[in-house]
Amino acid sequence: MKIHNVLYLLGFGSILLSASQYLQNDSSDKERDGLFVGHWGPTFFILGKIMEDKEIAKRGITE
Repeated sequence: MKIHNVLYLLGFGSILLSASQYLQNDSSDKERDGLFVGHWGPTFFILGKIMEDKEIAKRGITE
C-alpha cells in the first residue's frame, strides 16, 4: 500500500474518531477531545496529497 493511501485513510479515520468522541454525552472533555482530533484530518489529507504529487513527479521524470 502506498504511503499517500495510508495518509488518506488516517484522515478519514480521524474524522470518524472525532465524530464518535464529539457525540458521546459523557462530559465536555470528550467534546473537546473530539474537536482536537478533528483537526488531524486536514493535516493527513495535505500530507497525502504532497506524497501523491511527489510520486507522480518521480514517475514523470523516469518515463
